[in-house]
Amino acid sequence: MNVQSTEPMSGRTLAPEQFRLAESHRVVDVDAAFAVLHGELAAYRVRGFVDPADCRRISDNFAASPMRTPRYGEGEDGIEGYFVGASHIEKTTESYLDEVERFARAVAVLREGTRDPLGDFLDALHGHRPSLPIRPAAHGGRVAGSAKAVCWTGTGEFLLLPHDDLAQLSDPLQAGFEIQTVRRVMAINFYPHVPAGTGRLKLWNLEPDDESRSRLGLAYSGYPYPPELLREVPSLEVTAGTGDLCVINGNLVHAVLGGSSAPDAGRRLLLACFSGLNADNELIWWT
Repeated sequence: MNVQSTEPMSGRTLAPEQFRLAESHRVVDVDAAFAVLHGELAAYRVRGFVDPADCRRISDNFAASPMRTPRYGEGEDGIEGYFVGASHIEKTTESYLDEVERFARAVAVLREGTRDPLGDFLDALHGHRPSLPIRPAAHGGRVAGSAKAVCWTGTGEFLLLPHDDLAQLSDPLQAGFEIQTVRRVMAINFYPHVPAGTGRLKLWNLEPDDESRSRLGLAYSGYPYPPELLREVPSLEVTAGTGDLCVINGNLVHAVLGGSSAPDAGRRLLLACFSGLNADNELIWWT
C-alpha cells in the first residue's frame, strides 16, 4: 500500500542528451534499442513496424478471444481494462508460470494469420548481435510468457498511473526467479490499435531509489507514484500510433495518459513484454 508523502523523490537521472526519444521507420535501429536496454536512452520508437492489415487481424483476434479477461477498477462499468496473457506482478513464481500456461494458446491465437511483432523485434536484435543469447526467462524447467495483450478502458488523467518496472522484480514472492537478477528493464510495447490522439506515454527523468520507494510504501511494486511528487521532474511524452513499436527505459517513472473525449479513446490495444540482462548477461524476457 502506498503511503502519503510530500517529500521529493530521489534517484538516478539521465543526462539531458539521453533523456529523449529516438526513432526509425519500419526497420529496427539496433543501436538505439540497446541504448535503451543499457539505460543510455529514454525511449525508442519504430514507426510503421507492422502493416495495417496485420494490425487489424491482431485486434480482431483479441476482440474475439474467449480468454479476454476484465481487470476491475476505475473505468467503464467498473472495468479499467481487458487482457489476454499472464502477468508476474504480485504473484508467486509458480502462480505466474501456471498463468502463462493457462494463457499460452490464447496468446498464440492473437498472432494467427499474421506475424509476431515482439518476436520479430527480438529476432532483429539477435540477428545483429548473435553472440548475445536471447530467450524467455525460465524457472524449474518452465518458461515465462512471450506477450500480454492489454486494452485499457480507464478514465481520467491516466489510463495507467505513474510507475516503474524495476521495483516489482524484488518481490519476495518470486525469490529465486532469474528476473530478480535483472538491474535494468526495457519494456517492449507494440500497438495494434491506437485511436488518434490517445494513449500517449509520459516518462519522467527519474529512476527512483530504494529509499523513495520504501518511504512511499512501494518497495516491491513501484506503483503508483503520486503524480504531485513528479510535477517538478523533467518529462517527455511519446505518441505511438497504430503499427508502431516502442521500447522504453522501464527504470524511469512512466505512465499512460488518458484525458481524451474521443468515443473510442479507451480502445488502445497493446502487446507487451519486459526484457533485461540477467546475471549471465543473457537477454531474457517475461510478462
